[in-house]
Formats: sequence, structure tokens, C-alpha cells
Amino acid sequence: MTSIAVTRPSSASNADDHPRETLLCLHSSGSSGRQWAGLQPLLSPRLRVLAPELLGYDAVAHWPVGTPVSLDEEAERLRPLLRAGGAHLFGHSYGGAVALQIALRWPRQVKSLTLFEPVRFALLMRHPATAASAEAIVAVGRRIGTETLSGALHAAARRFVDYWSGDGAWAALAERHRDALAARMAKVQAEFEALFADPVPAAAYRALHMPVHLMGAERSPLPARQVLALLADELPQAGGVTLRGLGHMAPVTHPGHVAEHLPPWLSPPALADAA
Repeated sequence: MTSIAVTRPSSASNADDHPRETLLCLHSSGSSGRQWAGLQPLLSPRLRVLAPELLGYDAVAHWPVGTPVSLDEEAERLRPLLRAGGAHLFGHSYGGAVALQIALRWPRQVKSLTLFEPVRFALLMRHPATAASAEAIVAVGRRIGTETLSGALHAAARRFVDYWSGDGAWAALAERHRDALAARMAKVQAEFEALFADPVPAAAYRALHMPVHLMGAERSPLPARQVLALLADELPQAGGVTLRGLGHMAPVTHPGHVAEHLPPWLSPPALADAA
């Protein structure tokens, strides 16, 4: 079995006085498990927090250009981390899409879902009211894919970063961060195609009866916000919140603010009391 690179909080080396429930934090496209460094110390001390790398991110330079991936493959690789007692899942963007796939496949092993704009874009394609958004995000994803497949990795990464973080975000990055993102674009391109090919119908989410907390941001691109709204209509145990003045990358850029709006099962007691 292929090993899974996992980031743990600094306190993970301390011996536990009693067993803790597991929380899996699944990162966004183009990122890594390290994106959770700002949030991990703010999550409940009652949880054993793991931040695994998704497929291709522990050796991103070796993801073959043009190689496909599926949400099922992503989920299968992470299943060993659920263990016998199951786990809570916290997913951001593509990581949220993967978290939903895990819940669909093994619902009895998922204790709760916390999803920050899970990008299940195929939902937009099946709903008449969101057809324009579906067309828009497919155009963005395919343009990024064309640049990636032609070897223009930095151009693809710039388009990707500025779409999700706003115009000028790429220009503000240090060169080493630009190079790291460019090296990940082959996997990002495969992820877009996996999301567009997702066959799961909207009605399938009605079978998920675990607690669900949906999180969105006011300044995120419209397709991401509309996916969240469609999921809210289907998930029977879903509640949620919209973070004012923030964007799609809020879990990375504003971890403290995100932590203040987490559900009770993830919030440390002090934050839960202050909410």
C-alpha cells in the first residue's frame, strides 16, 4: 500500500491521556497539507488532527502531464485514515469535493462534514438556473488545462491563482511559490477534469445524514458559491455560514476568522463559548 504523507500539529508527539476522535483536513487544489498550519492550533484539543496530502502532492513534480484522476481514486487512497472508529472530515475546495466522495462511499465512517466551498462543479451542469456558471467554470478550467498540457505551466498557475484569489494575487507571490504552484499544475488540470466528469446526481447527497457545516465566503467566485447553495438544498443535516468580506482562500489567509465560525464539534471550548 502506498504511504500517505500526513501533516500533524506540533502537539501530536505528546502521549494522549485518552483516545481522541480523528479529524482529517483535506487541502485545496494546488496546495498541500501545510495549508492547515494556521488552523490546526485553533481546532479542538479533543481531536487528533491529520492533514494528509492528496494524490500527487507528496511528489508533485512526478505527476505525469495528462494523466487522469477521479474522486473515487482520491477517496480510496485516504480510506485507511478513517480507521475503525471513523473520522470527522474538514475539506476546502477540491479537498471538500473529496470529503464528500468519502462520505458518499463510506457514510458510516464519517462522523461529520465541515466543507468550505466544496467544488462539485458537475452539480452546476445539471441545474438549469446555474448553467451559465457551469459554462464559465468549465471555460476557466479548460483554459488552464490547455496551458498546462502545452507546457505553459507558469501561465496556467497565474490564471489559476488569480481566479481563486483575485487579480494581482499571482504577481504578489514570491518566485519560489510561483515555481511550486507551476509544478503542481498537471495535477490541478487533472482535478478540474475529475470535477467536470463527476457522475454523482444531486439527489445522492440526500442520503448523507451526518451533521454537515457548509462554509462560504462573500467574495468567492460565483460557481463556488452556487455549488454551496445547491448542496445546502440537498444535504438533510446541513447548516452553514457565509464569511463577509473574505474570499475562497479564507482558510489559508484568515484561519482565525474561519475558526470562529466552525461548528461546535470542531471548535475549542473557548471559541465555541465566544461564538
